[in-house]
Amino acid sequence: MKIHLKLAILNEQGLPFMGRGPVQLLQGIERLGSINQAAKEMDLSYVKALNIIKKMETSLGGKILETKIGGKTHGGSKLTPLAKKFSDLFTAYETEVTNFAREKFTVINERIANLEQDLLPEQAFHEKRDDMEHDN
Repeated sequence: MKIHLKLAILNEQGLPFMGRGPVQLLQGIERLGSINQAAKEMDLSYVKALNIIKKMETSLGGKILETKIGGKTHGGSKLTPLAKKFSDLFTAYETEVTNFAREKFTVINERIANLEQDLLPEQAFHEKRDDMEHDN
């Protein structure tokens, strides 16, 4: 068995604005210098990427991108210090939560395995009893 975690930070309205997807978008923008290229890399439309960015900016109360208009050779985007720091904090928090959850799951998984073994004699008893009732 495995666990799968999905961690998100919610804004004041209770809507998610930061999670693995937005972090990947920010990392792509930082690496590629382009919202459009980062969006394409994630199979997102440019408009969807802009909406994610706008939601992050509204929720954080500040700009997360410095943009320079000018096309392929002169334009581009880079993360603000706010975006870099918040992305780093979220990533560190996600790692901490994931490690904690994995440790706890290891214990639970062992209990589940023991539970199955503990139930085997009882199951065998019931199955044997059921077989005996069917024979009569």
